[in-house]
Amino acid sequence: MNPTPSPQQAVELLAQVQPDPAIVADVYSLAVMLLYGLVFAVLPLVAGLLLAPRETAPLFGAIYECGMPAFGRARAARFGVFYYLYALLFIVFEVDVLYLFPIARIYREQVGIAGFCEILFFVIVLFLAVAYAWKKGVLEWEREALSLH
Repeated sequence: MNPTPSPQQAVELLAQVQPDPAIVADVYSLAVMLLYGLVFAVLPLVAGLLLAPRETAPLFGAIYECGMPAFGRARAARFGVFYYLYALLFIVFEVDVLYLFPIARIYREQVGIAGFCEILFFVIVLFLAVAYAWKKGVLEWEREALSLH
């Protein structure tokens, strides 16, 4: 007794099996969405290659910052560490505040007193971090901190 069917029997069995229409529709929908995603990802790249101007201006590779042409050795300019600390603090606190938006959206329906205490703790930690940075002098814009020498 051989449990494996012959090739002829396998073809007959496969001919009898009908695919589930729901699965076929799901696979078709997935294929169409993948195709749309591919087209919308590749089309702007191809359009940019085909429609972009080919000649470059003489100042194309020049350093340009904040609407002013660079003077001197702009690549060698060093900014004070306070500039970077201020930027880093801005990014950190902006991301932290973004956590408060979803909570504010669902506050009335689902948060309750326990959620309020968690939000209060979160805001207190943010306040303490700002107070610590302020005490350390990170938020003071002194002329020496922005020196470009």
